[in-house]
Amino acid sequence: MSKRTKRAEQGFSLLEMVVVVGLAFTVMAFAVMNTMSSSQNSRANSAMDAVISQLRQARELAIAKRRNVQVQFTAPNLIQLTVLTLPGEAVPTPMQPVLLNDGVPGGAIFYVFPAPVTDTPMGFGNSTAISLQHPTGGGAWTVMFTTSGAFCGTAQSAASLYQATNNNPVNASLFLGVVGKPNTARAVTVFGATGRVRSYYWTGSSWQE
Repeated sequence: MSKRTKRAEQGFSLLEMVVVVGLAFTVMAFAVMNTMSSSQNSRANSAMDAVISQLRQARELAIAKRRNVQVQFTAPNLIQLTVLTLPGEAVPTPMQPVLLNDGVPGGAIFYVFPAPVTDTPMGFGNSTAISLQHPTGGGAWTVMFTTSGAFCGTAQSAASLYQATNNNPVNASLFLGVVGKPNTARAVTVFGATGRVRSYYWTGSSWQE
């Protein structure tokens, strides 16, 4: 009997089995990591799309209904739209608030990642996840789309909500992602004068639209 035949009859050695099992586990680990990364990126993209959708819906409502539409962002993950009626008008049914990723555990939230993640190319600021540039005068402000489609700030007192605010456009930056996962960093900006919405994702070294 030849040595080759004799070896074949003996089967695999323990060392060979250990090597094969080790390789299998390594391949499985890479597959799981890639799947998790893909899932996290999907959640981040979904959350960013929700922010964009709410902003555009608010702007379209304001223009179509000829009423200012307030946009309220509440940490960590809530967006609420409200149509601001004129005095004496019937108050419409409150709009359903939107939660990023439906509020699932481990989902994306409004969040500013530390360096090396930077401010967006628009440079509206990233000191907070919900970053709004206040009009001159500061104070307590909320933001809304006006009937012209501009994104403006207005004092939060009841009377001031009805004042013309076209001269007070504010620029906004909204940062979000899955905490601890810089690859999920996303950003949405709004240019106050026109209400234009732009979105960005972090490549690992810079923001790209």
